[in-house]
Amino acid sequence: MISIIQTDGAGIAEPKANPLPDLNGRAETITYFILAVLGFSFWFFMVVPFASHRESYSWLAWVHTQTFAQQFEFGLSSTYRPLAQVVTRVGFVFLNPRIFPTSVPRQALVQGLIYAMFVLAWWLIYSAAPQKRMFALIAFVVGGVFFSGYVHLFHIYGMFYVPVILMLGALIRSDALDTFGKREAWFALTAVILAFWHPFATGLFVGFYFGYYLSTFWRRSLAQHIQAIAILLAGTTFIAALVVIFPRAHMPLATKLFGFLVSYKTNEVNRAASLVAFLLALMVFLSTRLSPRLKLVACLLASALGVVFFLRSLPLLFIWFLAVLVKLFRLRRWSLFFLMLTAAVLPLGGGIGTPVYALFGIIVSVYATSLDWVQAEKAVSFVKTQYVIGAIAALAMVVIMVRAGINVPVVTKVANPLLAERERTYQLEHILAWLHDSDYCAYDIAFAENAGSPIDDVESAITRRNRPPADIEDVQHFWDSDLRCQNGARLPGHGDVAIMTFGGATLANSVLVHQIGARYAGDAAVWVRPHRKIAEQGPN
Repeated sequence: MISIIQTDGAGIAEPKANPLPDLNGRAETITYFILAVLGFSFWFFMVVPFASHRESYSWLAWVHTQTFAQQFEFGLSSTYRPLAQVVTRVGFVFLNPRIFPTSVPRQALVQGLIYAMFVLAWWLIYSAAPQKRMFALIAFVVGGVFFSGYVHLFHIYGMFYVPVILMLGALIRSDALDTFGKREAWFALTAVILAFWHPFATGLFVGFYFGYYLSTFWRRSLAQHIQAIAILLAGTTFIAALVVIFPRAHMPLATKLFGFLVSYKTNEVNRAASLVAFLLALMVFLSTRLSPRLKLVACLLASALGVVFFLRSLPLLFIWFLAVLVKLFRLRRWSLFFLMLTAAVLPLGGGIGTPVYALFGIIVSVYATSLDWVQAEKAVSFVKTQYVIGAIAALAMVVIMVRAGINVPVVTKVANPLLAERERTYQLEHILAWLHDSDYCAYDIAFAENAGSPIDDVESAITRRNRPPADIEDVQHFWDSDLRCQNGARLPGHGDVAIMTFGGATLANSVLVHQIGARYAGDAAVWVRPHRKIAEQGPN
């Protein structure tokens, strides 16, 4: 393999192997890109519900109860994000929340747009990846195994995270093509503006730029040093102002640390995912420029650490991330090193344990794992394009079959929690619509089981056996503002409550008044107190 001499940011010259020639032709390039995004796309097209889910109910209520100007104020977010609030409001206005249950085609159109933006971000990364075959294969596996991070694709307010992943893709691409230096001022301006969309985008930029500044430190003039310091100060100041000084809600450090841990646990949802994370860590060490002896030592240490983490129920994703940081440190890729470090600690800023916060570290790790792994790229180059196309076609057929209700061995069983979540999402919409037209439309509503943030109940957030598809506060907000009978003309509630259960759960000392069956999710039902009139009516 012919090598060239490159100089890293610290002025240290080191040999860097030329990557193999790019994929042969446009068809092969597109085929491997489809494979790269197929992992999370497989689950998206199979299980995503084109219906209201989680905080969507509060957004539906806000469209009626808040003015456009009020969307520049705090919403559900833990920080001030007026740009995201306004854009998301436009999405819900387009949805036309006066129609309930909501329009499936309109939900699909907006959620499809969000999905397309994530695919675009993956294209930015894939198109710049030196070892595209390995990148595509690793991305395919990771997207399929760690799909939890894409839960925002279930919601229209996934708009909040579109600029974050686009910023991530643009930074990785500019680093790979060595074009960042020509556009650093524009990147900085965009990052500052995006602080008002989502501070994660600004945080990722600041981390990347700090590493870039270190790597170019000795090559900068005085004016360039001043510009770099000003950019870092501006980005850090905006993040501090929005996240630290003016947060909507203050969280104790212990809560944030627990939320940080839960964000990784809700991505690594079972032992199979833990095994994949461990194998990815070993792959990183095998791809790192180390002597055979050091590679063996690194793998043994990772194995010992993996056993400890597994026994203590700690996510093995941490070991993969640590291996990636070691690799980037060895490569002296300081921009990527600090980008990865920033992405890894993002869940600490959220504090609620949602899996999307760990997604961005996973994406950087996918890129870093395949980076500079020339031997593996050569090893998989013999796989013919038609074989990859065949695999893609087979998986597409599986999606169609499962979506049509056909049982596919193994796949259906593995997908059951996601399929159940989709069915529960529709069940909740139909229950609320039924309550609105029933004699109980003046009742308060409640869930038998909590559906709050993952930190409230980690086990429930992972298994979702009887977990509602939304938090009761969000649903109550929409119920009270849009669906509830305000005059109570038919059957006054008198403080009574209609309690909803999911997954076939039952309530003692209550009367079943409505029930909706489902193939994967079990029965969803409405229960009320046993008044004489209710007992005579029975379930509908």
